[in-house]
Parts: sequence; structure tokens; C-alpha cells
Amino acid sequence: MLVGDSKSAAALGSSLEVRSLFSKYAKVNEPLISDYISSIPQSLSEAVSAISKQVGEQTTSEIVLNNRLRLQPFIDKFHREANTASSSVMDKLRLLSDPETSIFVSIHQPNLFAFGGIFKKIVLLQTLMNTIQQRKPASKIVNLFLIVDHDFMDDAYIRLAELPSTRHVDGRLQLRMPINESKRWQLVCNMPLPGRSIVDHWKAQIFNWIRHSLASKSHDTDHLAVMNNFKLFWSKVEESYALAKNYSNFNSFLISQLVNMEWGYDTLFVRLSDISPVFESGFKYLIANFSRYSKSLNRADNMFLHAGINTGVSSASYLNAPLWLHCNCGSKASTKLREDPKGEIALVGTCMSCKTSLKVDLGRKNEISLPEGTIHRLSPRAIPILLLLARELSVLCYASGTGGSLGYTVVGAMVFRELKIHMPLTIIWAGKDVYNGIGRLEALRQLPHSKQAEIADYIGKLKKEDSEYKRKIEPLLADRRRRVKEGQPIDMVLDRLFSFKTQQRNIRQLLQVAQKVKNALETKSSIIDYVVNFGIINTEMLWRRNLLRNDSLAAAVTLSP
Repeated sequence: MLVGDSKSAAALGSSLEVRSLFSKYAKVNEPLISDYISSIPQSLSEAVSAISKQVGEQTTSEIVLNNRLRLQPFIDKFHREANTASSSVMDKLRLLSDPETSIFVSIHQPNLFAFGGIFKKIVLLQTLMNTIQQRKPASKIVNLFLIVDHDFMDDAYIRLAELPSTRHVDGRLQLRMPINESKRWQLVCNMPLPGRSIVDHWKAQIFNWIRHSLASKSHDTDHLAVMNNFKLFWSKVEESYALAKNYSNFNSFLISQLVNMEWGYDTLFVRLSDISPVFESGFKYLIANFSRYSKSLNRADNMFLHAGINTGVSSASYLNAPLWLHCNCGSKASTKLREDPKGEIALVGTCMSCKTSLKVDLGRKNEISLPEGTIHRLSPRAIPILLLLARELSVLCYASGTGGSLGYTVVGAMVFRELKIHMPLTIIWAGKDVYNGIGRLEALRQLPHSKQAEIADYIGKLKKEDSEYKRKIEPLLADRRRRVKEGQPIDMVLDRLFSFKTQQRNIRQLLQVAQKVKNALETKSSIIDYVVNFGIINTEMLWRRNLLRNDSLAAAVTLSP
């Protein structure tokens, strides 16, 4: 079977390239960075070819195999708690004990009603796996989704989901998990479930958004289908809420419910907060090799800083140990390695929430040891996550997003080289979704233009007219001041000012509406927007069909019922 149609990919924009996401990094005169960027596949077929050569060819060491065996009960625990331990999931779980198994991985936080990009990474890896297995039927592949549930509640998108709506400020309806200041530095995995009233409020917000979006008689959407889509989705929300004992699990269980039970995927889910024991050897390795780890981060920072490039990685990251240290209050501390005169090493830090001083003794540099009961208090920082997945589990392929993770993987490539760890192939589905859902259609009806590309020109035209009125008004204001000062009549000046200001006010009102429409169309939409418009099953089908048909990983992803 052909992966895609090159003609359709060309029709959707063959000039687009995934590697263009890294254009600013390409300016750096560093062969490693150039090699990393050039290794990123531009199409699904290219990714299939690159990965097929390695699937089944890896030599899984005894250490890696033992780590995979240690991983199994944590995956099993998650799926049983989420009520998603399907037979296909259990079959894949057993594959982790086979040394010939290859692992693909995607990573993300357990965001509230997660946005479409998180699900697209899962679809990408499942489609990649299925296509490879068609070519190599004997291949054994596991898709793993790592839930980064040790991040702070302070992160906006962990507690925020958006839908396109010009009835709301800035053109977006925002569903929020409210937190008070005392919970700002709480870890997601330690955050209690939202109260029943909050969940009911989210339901009411979404229902009203659907009702208002469908209010126009010119709307040709099947109202009954949309409401049925919402009811099915909300039944999954309620099931996840009933099963979960904290906020992180509520969001994670919902993702797993949609992926494993509705789509029938065999993707394995696991929480990062559970699997520190799997990474114990890796933690010790990173600590023992901290000087090399730190040196590579510092070199990367200086190199990109000199080129005027902001990677998003903190310029002080090289000073911090690669591990967080968790506090009994439910938060954690950024740590540093401290060595005393006797050569004893310790992780030390101050809790971000309660400000308690935290410390874990690690022994000597060449004999790193973790005190009993300490391992679950440790978790990796952002860059070390992929390092650990590669070193401890021999992950073969990593599906990255298009946002902040790009900078981390580019910097991480330098750390991989310094520590002589084989970096998994990075694959990115950068194609933007193009569709007219109920919220977008309502927004478009408010403007004289029906295409998103035309809206930018329309806004530009309005801004130009606003500036022209400003140029006309300023000399009249100066003339009025002069006339008042000299005691001259100002009636004619006031008439002209009133006329120009009225017209400018009208322009600015149009501009405000147009900007809200633009924001609505550019909203990073929650999965709610997709499943309400297309249904849970069809959303997956539309993504997968586009991926196979277009082949290009950068071409627009056109969705329609």
C-alpha cells in the first residue's frame, strides 16, 4: 500500500517543510545542529523508510530489558485505573518483555481538555507503526505516551482549554480550572479533583457555546448530530471524572478513554511521576556525569545567545542539576549539586511553594547512591526526560510538538552527543488543521470576507484607514487649541472633528470585531472543538486519512464532515 499521494501533497503546498520550523537554528554554524535538522523526516513515507531500517535491528541490552520489565506494572496500573485495559493494550504491554520490541514515544502534560496537537502526535505514531508493520509484518512496536504530570499548576494550558467564540473576550471561550495563589506551585499530580460545580460549569459553558454558534438560521450544520457528539464526549468526561482521584488523572484518563476505547488504539499510557524507579540508573548516570551535562548546556546557550536565538531553555539551566526534588507539601524544588570537603555529594534546593530547604545525600561522585525511599521524590527536568527514555528504554522514535519542545530538542541534541547517548529519530506533524467548525463559521459570518487569508488583508486595510483618520484629526486638534488660545470661533473645527472621530470610531469598532474573528480562527482549539464538529471516531479518521493521503508532514490538514 502506498503511504501517500505525492500529487495531493504538492497541491496542498509542497514548498512547505517541517524543517522550516527550525529555520532560526539553522543559522548557527554547528554541524551537529545541521545534521539534526536534516534528519527530521519531511513526509510520512520518509519517516517509514528511516524507521523501518531500525525496527527489529536494535540490540536490547539486559539493562534496558530489565527497565522495560520494571515499566510494565506502572503502565498496567494506569490503564486499570483509567478503565482502558483493553485486550489490545494488554497485548502491547506484554511486548515490552520481548527484546525485539521497538518503542515509539510521545510526551505531554495532562492538559485540561487537551488541544488537538496532543492527539495528533498519537495518531502520527499509530499510523507510522501500522504502516511499518504492513511492510514488515514480523516487527514488534509499542507506542508509549508519557504523561508529564509533575509540572506546576502555574502552567496556563494545564488548567485552560480554548474554543473559538467571538462572543467572548479576544474571540475565545476559555474553560478554566480555577486555582488560588496557594496552589500555584502545586504539582499537577498532587492537585485535587475539581469540585462538581466546576465540572457542571464547564458543561454549561460548552453547551451554551454550541447553542449560540448554531443559532443562525443560515447555518447548515446538523444540529442533532452536533449535540449527540457532545453527549457522547461528555459521557467520557463523566466516566473519567468518576474514576479519577486527582486533577491530573481526570485529564489523563479522558485522553486514554478517547484513544484506547473510542479509537481502539493500543497506545500505552504511563505517568512520569510513577516511573522514577525505572530511571534510577539513569539518574545516577546524569549525576555522575553532571560536569559534561552542564558543559554541553552552557556551550549550547552561549552558541545560540551569540547568534541572537532564544531557544526557550533557561540560560541558567547548566547550573541546575538534571533532577527536581519533590517536597512533602506537594510541590518541588529546582536543585543544585553540592559537594562537601569530604567529597560527599548532595542534591539541595528550596521548595517553590513552602520554601522548605530540601536535601538528598548521594554519596561520592564515583559511587552515587540513592537512600532508600528517595527515588519517588526525584523526577527529571525537561531535557533529561528524552535522555532517560533513550538511555534506559532504547526509544527509537520521538514525536515532538511544534511549540516550546523544539528548542529543548535542539539543545538536547548537543547533550546527547556529549553524553554519547543515541538520540531517537525526531518526527513532527507540523501541518495545521483547516476546518470550519461551528465556532469558526459563526466568526466568519461577522465579516465581509469568508476566507481566513482575506481577513489579514481586511485588518490591514482597517488599520490603514484608522491611521489616515488619525493624521486628519491631529492637525484639527492643534488648530482647536490654537483657536481657543486666541479666542477665535471653533464651531467649524468641532464639526469636522466630530465627523472624523465618528468615522474613526466606526473603523475601530470594525477593527475590534475583525481582530476577534482572527483570534477565533487562530485559536489553539481543545479536542472539544473537533469531537463536537466531527464526532470522536471521525476526528481520528480525518486526521489519519489526511496523513496517509497527503504524505507531507507540513501540508495543511483539511478536515470536513
